[in-house]
Amino acid sequence: MAHLNVLQPTRVIRVSDVVPEIVSFVEKIIESGCAYPTNDGDVYFDVAQFQASGHRYAKLKPSNAGDTEKLLAEAEGSLTHGVGKRTNVDFALWKSSKAGEPRWPSPWGEGRPGWHIECSVMASMAFGANMDIHSGGIDLAFPHHDNELAQSEAYHDCQRWVNYFLHTGHLSIEGAKMSKSLKNFITIKEALGKYSARQLRLAFLTTAWDGPMDFKDDIMEEMKSLEDKISVWFSKAELILEKVEAGEFRNTGSGVEDPAVVKLAERYPLL
Repeated sequence: MAHLNVLQPTRVIRVSDVVPEIVSFVEKIIESGCAYPTNDGDVYFDVAQFQASGHRYAKLKPSNAGDTEKLLAEAEGSLTHGVGKRTNVDFALWKSSKAGEPRWPSPWGEGRPGWHIECSVMASMAFGANMDIHSGGIDLAFPHHDNELAQSEAYHDCQRWVNYFLHTGHLSIEGAKMSKSLKNFITIKEALGKYSARQLRLAFLTTAWDGPMDFKDDIMEEMKSLEDKISVWFSKAELILEKVEAGEFRNTGSGVEDPAVVKLAERYPLL
């Protein structure tokens, strides 16, 4: 991000540093009645009880509610499997660790956080019971963000944990989804070896934030041209400012009157 001239976040929270807080978060959801432990050391969120307590599940993608089980399985993989789940749509808050997996102590035995709970805990630590804007890729809307909402609203006992969700479009490379398996994966470091940070930023800025972006050579050539135009414009603007400071022409505030400025403007029109 630094190489792209992107400012650093004001606060960085790492999951491995907040596992005790995650355990406490899960405990409170269990106390609310919206989660339950199993005999195998897992803890699952109880979707049915959550809705029975006056909440609504799958707010962001209500059309996916009928395919919840299938979509959860695709997104969470092995996290969806476990003995003791009350329904197949319940999702993991805590999982007992298998051999070779990271593990931390908890009231339910040594285990690790579920996929969604980490984000709820870290965001709640930073913003509390409500945040204005939450963002992420459109592929995270369900189940990840919907599950974040559910467990956070159960924990905070609220109806609206996030005011606005901004879901960005997918990034593709030459018309195909970027994927290591397709061997069309490109890192920022590799992209910066071919294009400038400004050109890359322009490419993102000229794409609708909620639409897909296709990263390809002809678009980046357009960005090179656009960068040149912007650079020339600023050079002309600096020249005009230098002449103003040198007193070569004046600006009355109601408009430029000096013929020299008019001539300069004609010579260096805004692009």
